[in-house]
Amino acid sequence: MSKRKSLTPLEWFSNCGSWPPHHDLGTLRRGIKSGMLDEQDESGMTALSLAVTSSWSQGVEELLRLKADTELRYFRTGQTALFMAMQTRNEPIIAALVAAGANPDAPNYWGVTARIWASHSGSTCFDRVPLQTSPLPPARIQNAEHLADHYHPRFEIPTRAERETLQVGQAVDLYVYGPKEVDKQDTVKVRISARREEREGIRYVAIIETPADKIHLPSDTRDVEFGPENVASVYRPQPVKAEKAKTAKKKRKPQ
Repeated sequence: MSKRKSLTPLEWFSNCGSWPPHHDLGTLRRGIKSGMLDEQDESGMTALSLAVTSSWSQGVEELLRLKADTELRYFRTGQTALFMAMQTRNEPIIAALVAAGANPDAPNYWGVTARIWASHSGSTCFDRVPLQTSPLPPARIQNAEHLADHYHPRFEIPTRAERETLQVGQAVDLYVYGPKEVDKQDTVKVRISARREEREGIRYVAIIETPADKIHLPSDTRDVEFGPENVASVYRPQPVKAEKAKTAKKKRKPQ
């Protein structure tokens, strides 16, 4: 008997919510068995949040039965699966998530919760759920490739080849989304301090240069780790003026 090919992350996420979704319970169970129950893709989507947004009730029920984490957030907005279900107004899925303990008071980056959304839409689905106090979600470094796809052509990024060949000392911009506050910016300038190649791909470590009071990351954050997919722009060295270049050349000339 031939050994069954292992399920890839792409197949796992595609089964739950790509367009069109495959929605196969057998594939879902294979992925759960291999340890991908709460795996997040580059945007923070999980099998549960994808099943919710694609209205796959059977998949949602199976994931909840096996204790999928209901509170993992979508990186771009900080939304939970319950918030997404509330936006699509899928009442059976909302009920299943609430029964599994999903928190209707988990806010997104703007402080909006599923309960607030429900009250504005006239829904009473959370009336019997006790009010909970929940903190705002943490800030996340965003996937620049996804932002470029979403905002194209306004949002442009360097080629993948360039983003994979950055060296120590180069400065780049990352986009970090977090709870929305006055005078905070999403763009964060960092300078690469280390580069390493791992089985999963290239990883960079960089020191943050944008003032801490201007960004969404905690004030004690000094450096960050990221991959080429997170690089939004690369700072170019300032061109040397012709006269300065000429002077420098003369200084280097042997006597």
